[in-house]
Amino acid sequence: MEQSLVLVKPDGVARGQVGEILSRFERVGLKIVAMKMVLPERSQVDRHYALTEEWMMGVFTKAKAKFDAKGEKFGFTDHKAYGKYIKDGLVDFLLSGPVVAMVLEGPECVTLVRKLVGATEPMGSAPGTIRGDLSPDTYAMSNAQNRPLRNLIHASGTVEEGKTEVAIWFTKKEMYQYETVLENVLYGADAFKPKK
Repeated sequence: MEQSLVLVKPDGVARGQVGEILSRFERVGLKIVAMKMVLPERSQVDRHYALTEEWMMGVFTKAKAKFDAKGEKFGFTDHKAYGKYIKDGLVDFLLSGPVVAMVLEGPECVTLVRKLVGATEPMGSAPGTIRGDLSPDTYAMSNAQNRPLRNLIHASGTVEEGKTEVAIWFTKKEMYQYETVLENVLYGADAFKPKK
């Protein structure tokens, strides 16, 4: 079964949105196999936001395209400098208050969680997604205030990222295996066969 790490960030916790966010995942049939509220440590958050070449280039390219589309000057020419700048802001943001960390499990879990969460920029997220419904933030507002997006939630981007992130936030002892009443109804091969 696939697993995804989900973090309700300090803005989601402070706004009292943990229950709403959690219910969206449970409603669709994802299983919570670990969950806790923590005030993260810097070393943990540093490991979570690893500065990979791919990630730095991705955030740089996306941000530069937004500025170019508006005909505005982008203040960075180097993807590594921009990546470090973004990481520093994200780390400080996660350290600013309690975070609710959870591990969700299910078939195609990573893809399903990302679909429910919505696009990184809340204003660009579709209605019905967590970010689209619950946050009004934009890149323009966050850039004008020199702060990270307040987009409520983090979710693993790939299956491999999920494995890495789960290991950063949870020990094996904190993970639980159990069966929900929905599992057979949603995924059971023998569910809904005619009785003989």
